[in-house]
Amino acid sequence: MKTICIKTISEEKIDFLIKQFELLPINICMSNYRFKTYDNLFIHYLEKDYINEFYEIVAIIIKRCIEKFYEEDFIRKSVEKNYFYLSSLERNYIFEITKKVLELPDEKIGYKSDLLRNSIKDYLLENKKIVIEGFVNFRIKEYKELLERIVEVSVLSYLDLITF
Repeated sequence: MKTICIKTISEEKIDFLIKQFELLPINICMSNYRFKTYDNLFIHYLEKDYINEFYEIVAIIIKRCIEKFYEEDFIRKSVEKNYFYLSSLERNYIFEITKKVLELPDEKIGYKSDLLRNSIKDYLLENKKIVIEGFVNFRIKEYKELLERIVEVSVLSYLDLITF
């Protein structure tokens, strides 16, 4: 049996994770406990085979959680920080263009999903627990840099549109 603990300070994230894991047709058992400041979701994989696939699935679900709860905030902060000299209307256009770019197939935007999923999986292979907020703040630098490059592409697209 393998166990992974996913920790977060957000009940909303725990609820999202639980719903995602409940959809899986694999043999797992879950338990959710609150200790001090963290909600802890324990995922117990009850099989002896397909351990690598189990880690892959957990990484995909955590990736979805990060994309759902953090990605737009990363984009918004990047636009605000790097393009503060543009009007708020222009920054909103860039934000919307970036969101549309992120809907493109992954191979067209630098394998964003693979980058994030692999970072999570590699971390889980070395650690039995993951604190979502800590992971987001300290372990996904390459992912954030890729998002910033995507914002740059969106800015160039916006500038092309307004000069056309």
